[in-house]
Amino acid sequence: MRVAVIGFGVEGRAAVDYWTARGHQVVVHERSGPVDVPDGVTLADDYLTGLDTVDLIVRSPGVRPETLPAEVPTTSVIAEFMARCPAPVIGVTGTKGKGTTATAIAAILRAAGRRVVVGGNIGTTPLALLPRIDPDDLVVLELSSFQLMDLQRSPQIAVVLAVTPDHLNWHRDMDEYEQAKSSIARYQTPDDLVVYAADNPPATRIAATGPARRVPVGDPEGVHLHDDAIYLRDTRVIETGDVPLPGPHNLTNIAAAIAATHDLIGGDHQAIRSAVRGLQALPHRLQVAATRNGVTWVDDSLSTTPQTTIAAMNAFDGPKILILGGSTKGVSFDDLAQAIAEAAAHARIRAVLLTGAEAPRIAAALDAADVTGYEHVPGPMTDLVTRAAHHAHPGDVVLLSPACSSVGDYRNYADRGDQFATAVHALPS
Repeated sequence: MRVAVIGFGVEGRAAVDYWTARGHQVVVHERSGPVDVPDGVTLADDYLTGLDTVDLIVRSPGVRPETLPAEVPTTSVIAEFMARCPAPVIGVTGTKGKGTTATAIAAILRAAGRRVVVGGNIGTTPLALLPRIDPDDLVVLELSSFQLMDLQRSPQIAVVLAVTPDHLNWHRDMDEYEQAKSSIARYQTPDDLVVYAADNPPATRIAATGPARRVPVGDPEGVHLHDDAIYLRDTRVIETGDVPLPGPHNLTNIAAAIAATHDLIGGDHQAIRSAVRGLQALPHRLQVAATRNGVTWVDDSLSTTPQTTIAAMNAFDGPKILILGGSTKGVSFDDLAQAIAEAAAHARIRAVLLTGAEAPRIAAALDAADVTGYEHVPGPMTDLVTRAAHHAHPGDVVLLSPACSSVGDYRNYADRGDQFATAVHALPS
């Protein structure tokens, strides 16, 4: 069989390895130009030409499905994995919080004695996991809208966190973004389970696309916060003080993880408590980079939407210096600007530093919200950190939570966060 792999990123490379190992003839189509492909694999001369001559197309997440010929069967790494996986799958989607929730799910299951494999956008590319998965295992996948967009198979347990505007420079509009994520629940059966953010209309609509049993998060009929604890209906499961991750949004992430795992572990609350107490912040997700001269420096570089930056702001009391900006994702900054205005009115914002291509649009939103005193710092991360240190007082938090993508100035969000940490550690004592 002749297989065309479209895109040679992380999933594209996994696809090449997978189909090559099965004896198929593989040709790689890469938009960015020549790449080094393994021996025996062909590199196409042109990006999307010649696809009508292959037997199967493997779409990488960043490739829009309609750009591929409809007459040729098309799949993806996630679709192939879901079709071949011998174990039940727990899929997690939403705009943000996927990684934290997936990590908490895996930790709870392991604390209860279950063998767990984690993949998707977190951990290992799923196809590479197949040889070591047994039917008695459980698989946890973090799934993006790009991966879900043309999926026609849903996991047995779906977790739908809040869905807010994101990737609107790729998706045509918010409706398409929501519809892409709906695949996580649309093909479930009545025996399956979907956990969803009850206070988020898109998540609620996604959960309703399939016939699975629904468990709301943030509702007394499901898992909810009450009286400084997380409850499953009327049962007190864990104290909020036992959750080591900062911010109300992380309490919601843990509540979703409890909802997804509770029945699988037979209601073992001790396992839940043990797992949750041991959680640590994931890299570049509200991760404390350093405490210098009484100032806490927090790397939240993975925050690439205004809503996640608002959540990050709410995770810390006291004055903050915000570092915002980056490349566009096509979203509005009006809600973020309003949140900054309200925080500034209560002396919870000491300074706002803007950088990157989106700095003018953020500035315009701040102007409309009557926020004054922000600065534009066009230079490298060292300049941003130096200016933040100039504003910071002991007890303050300097928060890198850009609300924007990192494309252009940095290799990725991790590089942005790493440069922030390096610059912070280089500050004079």
